Amino acid sequence: MYRRLAPVACLLALTAVAVAEPDRDDDEPTVSPAEPFAPSPRMDFSADLIDGALLAPAAEMTMGATPGGAQDVAFARARIEAGEVPHPSTFTPEGLFSEHDLPAPAGRVCDQLLCVVGATAPADLVGQPEVRAIAQLAFGTNIDAATWRRAPLNLVAVVDKSGSMSGAPLNTVKASLHRIADQLVPGDQLAIVLYGDRTHLHLAPTAVSDRRALHAQIEAIESAGSTNMEAGLALGFEVARKSGARFEGTSRVMLFTDERPNVGRTDAGSFMAMARAASQGGVGLTTVGVGTHFGAELATRISSVRGGNLVFFPDVPTMVERLAAELDTLVSELAYGLELEVEPAPGHQIVGLYGVPGDAVERTARGGLRIGIETVFLSRKQGAIFLGFAPEPGAVPAPGPLGTARLRYEIRGGKRYEDATWFTPMEGPLPIGLARGRALVDEVTALKLAAMKHTVENDQEGAWQVARALRMRLAQAAVPGLESELKTVAALEETLRRLSGHGGEVVGARDRDPISGLPR
Repeated sequence: MYRRLAPVACLLALTAVAVAEPDRDDDEPTVSPAEPFAPSPRMDFSADLIDGALLAPAAEMTMGATPGGAQDVAFARARIEAGEVPHPSTFTPEGLFSEHDLPAPAGRVCDQLLCVVGATAPADLVGQPEVRAIAQLAFGTNIDAATWRRAPLNLVAVVDKSGSMSGAPLNTVKASLHRIADQLVPGDQLAIVLYGDRTHLHLAPTAVSDRRALHAQIEAIESAGSTNMEAGLALGFEVARKSGARFEGTSRVMLFTDERPNVGRTDAGSFMAMARAASQGGVGLTTVGVGTHFGAELATRISSVRGGNLVFFPDVPTMVERLAAELDTLVSELAYGLELEVEPAPGHQIVGLYGVPGDAVERTARGGLRIGIETVFLSRKQGAIFLGFAPEPGAVPAPGPLGTARLRYEIRGGKRYEDATWFTPMEGPLPIGLARGRALVDEVTALKLAAMKHTVENDQEGAWQVARALRMRLAQAAVPGLESELKTVAALEETLRRLSGHGGEVVGARDRDPISGLPR
């Protein structure tokens, strides 16, 4: 708990202050006279979502940051492409956001390892109509993208070689390991633990200078046995801890699985406790999902703990593209124990939160949110989380920002930092990060609603109508960089159209009123 943040109209600017210990008695956000703050006019909640909403260019060439947890929604996309309707839980906002560059609005230079910038835009969501404004909390860093190099990597691959992995899933894993072996650089080392019919160290930690030995051991992996993920992870973490004790760099376990544990403890709590304890000892966990029947629920929960993230490789080409672009950042933890507190301004309420992995979210006494994110990873894309705001019932919102946010986090070694921002309505063309983020929030909330209507309520007509409205919205908005999203939504709409009994209709025929014949 702390006192309500000072009125933002009185703030002149933000700065970030490094503190060795979190011992400040003053709970007001740190300010500096260097950058004057000009309040924007009152938000017009009736503004059109689609027209006139583009797009200022991105800013400086620094690295970005993204919360841990799911780093894509590739599993959901693969199921949609196969003509299925995925479970609502597979549409993770943080996974969707991580696939896109969501830069902060220009105007602030980040002067510490992790900074935040807030901005807002009017909203009218298909899946959550009560949201009247979307607020972006963008993450930035002071790390130069041109000169950054990751630390030497002690990587322990833990491979599920059980019977369910035979064929394409294990082939994808082996191709991934071959690719990783080629991408590792001098100073790195690789070990391989296998679990299935038995759990054993298949390849002891080996320097990448001996690539021939690495590739030979990778090729020798064969499928057999049940799925004792608990034993595989336990040995993998043990190998990483022992080898990391004498390694100058970072240690990480990379778990490859179709995530169907059936031997040993299979509850999420035991795996999460194991991963959290390993991270406290300096060993992080990247989960790589493979296979058409990947069970994303358990893996998503494990990946939300400290040091954890998750990716899905539906096929070899996708794997090659992702690893080429993101291997170095997937294994690079930036900050820990991120504590975020958001307070709405008088007359506003928070009605949505999107992009936070895990369940560490609670309401404050003043109607705000207190949010915990265990790990933030470095990224070559700019990351963000988003919030939905609405006017309080019966209230007339005051002019100016919709709310404020305060951030605290620590870096490796325990040094703590803090930062603060406010959510300021934007004037004129929207910055590209805010425009994309607003469309992505619209997408993920509508996809979840459509999937719930299909899987939970058995309302196929309602599910199709939601997907159809979303497809029309994305097509009309035409936000640059979201072309793949329109393709995914159109594919889901087609599946739901058939399931709802409209299979004989011409696509687009229901875009006109059946009585008047006029466009809807």
